[in-house]
Amino acid sequence: MDATTPNMGASRSRSQEVLRQGTSFVIALFLISIITFVATSAIGIDVARSVLGRQVTEEQLQAFRDEYHLDDPIAVRYVTWLGDFVTGDWGRSPLTQRLVREDVVPRLGYTLTLSLATLALALPVSFAVGLAVARRPDSRTDLFSSIGLVVIAATPWFVIGILLIFVFSVHLRLLPVDSSALSFGDWPDKVRAFVLPSVTLAITLVPHFVRMIRTAVRSALAAPYTRAAVLLGLHRRTITWKYLLANASAPIINVIALEVIWLLGGVIVVEDVFGFPGVGQLLVEAIRSGDLITVQAIAVITGALFLTVNLVADLIVLRLNPRLRGA
Repeated sequence: MDATTPNMGASRSRSQEVLRQGTSFVIALFLISIITFVATSAIGIDVARSVLGRQVTEEQLQAFRDEYHLDDPIAVRYVTWLGDFVTGDWGRSPLTQRLVREDVVPRLGYTLTLSLATLALALPVSFAVGLAVARRPDSRTDLFSSIGLVVIAATPWFVIGILLIFVFSVHLRLLPVDSSALSFGDWPDKVRAFVLPSVTLAITLVPHFVRMIRTAVRSALAAPYTRAAVLLGLHRRTITWKYLLANASAPIINVIALEVIWLLGGVIVVEDVFGFPGVGQLLVEAIRSGDLITVQAIAVITGALFLTVNLVADLIVLRLNPRLRGA
């Protein structure tokens, strides 16, 4: 048999997997768009009256509905909306008369940056603590760290945020109280505006990450391949990275992906405490005002991000875990 046959088979299998994942991505996003459009159209908000107010005539209301095609069948409106959306035209808000894309994209950028900053703070601490306690089961380190993590996990986000504001903004006067500088400040002020929200979110994420890392690493420590690596006299760093983390990667990466989705969805409480102009805050404002087209855009874009994060997480797990690669 030709030696290249296994490689060709593996390449064809990878191509089929990529095609399957891509098809699933498109179908899921299509279903999200349908559910979003139908749900927002069925809640019964009279957009025309929300925009024009109560002191208007029926003729004015009907003229507004005709202008924005609000009386067209829902299937017609969906097809028109979807066709415009996929070409980059997210529509214009009838309430603000602003392009939806101009409102959503900057807010989404702030939320993405906040999510990355949070992960950059939380992951190194979580891995360091998780590996330390996993190697010392039932020790004092394990006991005290577990108590501390439970206390942090039980503390509401807004309490942590308010405490940080009191210490670093009110008492020490090192950081701004809110994130208003993102709207009009210069670059140093904008960077400082990210510090307290990202630290608050990182503190809330660390307990979840540490618990999962500790559980996954302890399971890997008890596995035969780890014991064999120790008996072979391999370096501790090699055992940690090649055997422990590689084989414990699946649950860890999946938890990280779930937390990233949680962050991208907009941590509304934290955004409200710090006045952070993220996509979650914009979503709440749009729902309150009945700005349905903005709600639809945010829902579809965040849905696409959720699917992308899940896809990337699956690919990373396959890359890191040798057993899954072999399968």
